[in-house]
Amino acid sequence: MRFLARIFSSIFASCFLILLTASTVRAAGEFQTDYKVNYTVGREGRTDVVQNIILKNKTANFYADKFELKIGSTKVDNVRAQDATGSMQTEVKFENNVTTISVKFNQRVIGIDKTLPWSLNYSSSELAQKSGQIWEVSIPRVADSQDIGDYQAILNVPTLFGPVAFAVPDPKNQNKTLATQEFTFDRDQLTKSGIAISFGDRQVFSFDLNYYLENTNLTSRYMDIALPPDNNYQKVVIDKIDPAPTNVIVDEDGNFLARYKLSPKENVTVRVSGSTEVFSRPIRKIENDLSEKERSRNLGPQKFWETDNAFIRDKASKLKTPQEIYDFVTSYLSYNEKRLDQAKIERKGAAYAALNPKDAVCMEFTDLFIAIARSAGIPAREVEGYAYTQNERLRPLSLAASSGDLLHAWPEYWDDNFGWVQVDPTWGSTSGGLDYFNKLDFNHITFIQRGSNSTYPYPAGAYKKEGETAKKSVFVQFAQELPNPQLSALIDIQLPPKAIAGVPIKATVNIKNIGSSSILSTKLNLDTGIIKNISQNPIDIGLLPPYSSQEISYNLQTKGFFTKQKVPVRLSFGDKEIEKTIEVVPVYYLFYSPLFGLSVIIAIMIITVGFFLYRRYHKPKPGSIFSR
Repeated sequence: MRFLARIFSSIFASCFLILLTASTVRAAGEFQTDYKVNYTVGREGRTDVVQNIILKNKTANFYADKFELKIGSTKVDNVRAQDATGSMQTEVKFENNVTTISVKFNQRVIGIDKTLPWSLNYSSSELAQKSGQIWEVSIPRVADSQDIGDYQAILNVPTLFGPVAFAVPDPKNQNKTLATQEFTFDRDQLTKSGIAISFGDRQVFSFDLNYYLENTNLTSRYMDIALPPDNNYQKVVIDKIDPAPTNVIVDEDGNFLARYKLSPKENVTVRVSGSTEVFSRPIRKIENDLSEKERSRNLGPQKFWETDNAFIRDKASKLKTPQEIYDFVTSYLSYNEKRLDQAKIERKGAAYAALNPKDAVCMEFTDLFIAIARSAGIPAREVEGYAYTQNERLRPLSLAASSGDLLHAWPEYWDDNFGWVQVDPTWGSTSGGLDYFNKLDFNHITFIQRGSNSTYPYPAGAYKKEGETAKKSVFVQFAQELPNPQLSALIDIQLPPKAIAGVPIKATVNIKNIGSSSILSTKLNLDTGIIKNISQNPIDIGLLPPYSSQEISYNLQTKGFFTKQKVPVRLSFGDKEIEKTIEVVPVYYLFYSPLFGLSVIIAIMIITVGFFLYRRYHKPKPGSIFSR
């Protein structure tokens, strides 16, 4: 009886699927296949793959005479197979975006415990790719099948690719020579996650973003645009904003909103240029721990995040960790490429995705993760931005900020140790099982973060003039270095020239970031000497983006009523310090003050007029003291 031995595993970051299919029905485990796979990456990224395979027959009733390999979403070449007797016949087809390699054995594997050692060789240009300054090697996980015995993968990469930026999972063994770096992985590692290794020191992008604002009202109004923000995964340098905004504010989700005041019927085109350095894991924690209010805000339902949906509640009761939620979403949803052909890609939300798992794009992967996480008590929110991809079959972009700019969406969850942690279940699903949970990559640029509102703010690319929605407005390219960040602030303090001892006074402090990078967690300190500072001091300013300013008020008061002295007031912020002097005079100086004399005269006049009016409109009654 003929039988084609079956095994299922992933070979590349797309949908590489090795598949030995059955011509007759049989129980799993009747054949055992051991693999030793060598991946040798060339200097230009082209990879030669050698699979040394031992097929073992574990039954006397079947024999194998054919092997079939299906590779989805990619092409391979130089396909060769051979055993001890020589070359074996191969047939390669590419249909419906799937490569099928069929191998006909020269000899049948007949008899219990009989084995057939043989090898399959092919090459691919997509296993290793360079993105900017980072080389990425991606090998998705192998399906856990009873037919697999031993499985070992050895990866050889040129040393010139640079140092390892990250490796998931950690290699069992690692060796380095002058020419190559070798990494070894075993079966357990390959069935739990794919192999993802990046090489290089850093990844830098430059960007030019264009925003069109129009005030159609008959009155003036303020309008905001969202700039790429600093967060745990990226450092941003703003070269120029033209025209400059009135201010840049940080909203409750950490977005940088540049604010403009537009006159009635006025329109303006804003150009923002800058650079960002991107990291695959959180490199810092720029936000404070979530307050109860902030935690509650990132747990509640929103449009598209239907936490009260029965399906979502049921999953949330079983999936208690972000990893479990990620694994469920990546396996439950299927990416529907046909939706990319639509004129407008409609966002359908978590509840729709729960009922229609085969009709998902990045927005549904993101929304379902967020809804289940929030329902399970894990704060979660959405990230939208630019994601660099060289193969949209493997790493698709499906968020249309407009028809001219195609962006990407992914979720993030809150971790008390690391802050907001980004994951990408969409690419985890479409790449054949690559791990986008324990690390991201160097290709995701955050434009906005949404937690308080699932539909606002809008990312770059969404601010277009009517009739020009197809015009591209987001331009991102690789850069060599992050421009040297300029950290510079202007500080000023406004004080009255004199202060009356014992009488409260108000001081106003202005801080403006005139540099190109955000100023993080810098203390503002007011040293007032003998003047008592009633307000909080020092103050942690937190996050101060470029072009932003803050105004802070202090309530001050001298410690006595009879002080007469010129007091220096020092204001410091980072390495900036200014000093101003205020004259403190005793409280009895109030009697010598022209303002005090004027106040007394005004008070007497008010009392006199009041008494006159009272006598005029309130005549004394007979028998009262005023009638005698």
